[in-house]
Amino acid sequence: MAATLARNLQLYVGRVAWTVGQKELKEYFTQFGPVKKVRLPWNKDTGFHKQYAIVQYRTEEGMNNALGRDTHLLEGNKMVVQRKQMNANSSEQFRRGLADQNALQ
Repeated sequence: MAATLARNLQLYVGRVAWTVGQKELKEYFTQFGPVKKVRLPWNKDTGFHKQYAIVQYRTEEGMNNALGRDTHLLEGNKMVVQRKQMNANSSEQFRRGLADQNALQ
C-alpha cells in the first residue's frame, strides 16, 4: 500500500533545460511542498541528462500545489509538469528490466 501511495505522489517534469540539475529542480519544487526525491536520468553516451525528471512529493498537498500552477519556468525554460501515470505493467516492466540488467553482469 505504501508503494502505491508513493507512486501516486510522483510528477513527470518534461522540457528540463540542459543547465538545470537535480539540486535546482528540488529547490524549485520544494516551494510547493516537501519533496521526497528527484530523479533526473542521464544519458551515459552523451553525458547530458535526458531533459525530463520525476519529482516525488511527501504529501499529496504539495503535489497538488505544483499541479495547480499553470506555468513552471526554471532558468527561462517553460517546463511541462503532469502527474506521472502508472500503468498495470509498470512494476512488472521494472522488475523485468532489473532481471535483464543482472543477467548482463
